[in-house]
Amino acid sequence: MTTAHSKTAIYLVLSSLLLCSGCGPQPLSKQELLTLDTRAADEAAIRLADSYWVKAAESKQVDAWMAFYADDAVVLPPNEKIATDKDSIRKSVAGLLGLPGLSLSWQPTNVEAARSGDLAYLYGAYVLTFSDAKGGPVTDHGKNIEIWKKQSDGKWKCIVDTWNSDLPVVAAK
Repeated sequence: MTTAHSKTAIYLVLSSLLLCSGCGPQPLSKQELLTLDTRAADEAAIRLADSYWVKAAESKQVDAWMAFYADDAVVLPPNEKIATDKDSIRKSVAGLLGLPGLSLSWQPTNVEAARSGDLAYLYGAYVLTFSDAKGGPVTDHGKNIEIWKKQSDGKWKCIVDTWNSDLPVVAAK
């Protein structure tokens, strides 16, 4: 190949590279990033986190359960006062996980994340079994709702948690 041909070949290769460099994906603008729809990924992340929370409940370890709550979480347990600080939440969770013969699980029915990417909610159903004072089984089933907030580190944490029974109230004797 002659020098003239080499220069022409180099020129063509460089021209092609310059032309193609504008063809690839461009970085998103700030406005495009703000309007990016991450709902499907957020919903999947919350479903996964909630499945880990069920496993934490099965472990009956209070700290494992507490790890799913944000620092400013609020818990509205059935038949108890609202728990608005870590100590009262821990006391409520410890009471639940300390029930003799406890078996607890829940399954989300629906998860929906806000388009803003910072809030989501989940609702579903639970089954709870424990032993009464005489050692007999007590089974409850009901519904739950959890409100999740994306934290500054990008992790999802529960900020509001509540559950209540589907069973009728038993009249006092």
